[in-house]
Amino acid sequence: MTRRPVDPATFLRRLESVPEATMRVALWRECFEQADGESLLGAIDAALAAQEGMRTDAGDLAYHALVHFLDDAPPALSDRLRALAQVTGRRAILDLFVSAAPALVAEPDELRTQPLEADREVTLGERRWKARSTDRMVLERLLYDQDPVVIAHLLLNPRLIERDVVRIASRRPNSARVLRQLYRDPGWGRRRAVQWALVLNPYTPVGVARALIGLLDREHLRRLSHEPSVHAEVRALAAQRLGA
Repeated sequence: MTRRPVDPATFLRRLESVPEATMRVALWRECFEQADGESLLGAIDAALAAQEGMRTDAGDLAYHALVHFLDDAPPALSDRLRALAQVTGRRAILDLFVSAAPALVAEPDELRTQPLEADREVTLGERRWKARSTDRMVLERLLYDQDPVVIAHLLLNPRLIERDVVRIASRRPNSARVLRQLYRDPGWGRRRAVQWALVLNPYTPVGVARALIGLLDREHLRRLSHEPSVHAEVRALAAQRLGA
């Protein structure tokens, strides 16, 4: 397949113009599949540069879509980018691929949930259905659920407020699957308070924390670089970004 040149500024404007997160991720896939190496690196450089200095919603949208695409990218596409970044010495792009186990991993018996009913165990199907409930008492108990689909349904519930989502993101111990579900949510995953709670949680996968570091301002980067509870890789990346 013949790859073509892509103008980074034009590509970022296209990203800004589409309304849905899934559409922005699809545009990144198109760029990875069709752009020549220099153009692909230029587009990613531009998205990363947009996170420096004066932050904008457009820059955040571009970066957010990029890291979400890389999270599920076909190996051939992510391997191509990694190879291009290594050859050209793009340290910031290589940092997008940092992967390690979380600082802490919860044991199954640590992940306790609150019973929805006192006299019987509520099935998984019922919990997923109840996540759409308007009953605040039910929703409060489902905040402790460890099924990602229950959490996904809960995040769509209009009765949920930011404080609820931050509670899920902050809870320790917690499962990596639940924390990743919060990170991937197109609405709540873009909230600053939720992002900060995820980065600080030692149970958050390092890949997720690494992606979110690019969305933090200098004050939060400074605090994160000295936070003893998070993974050493996360602290190092925060310090490196501060130095850059």
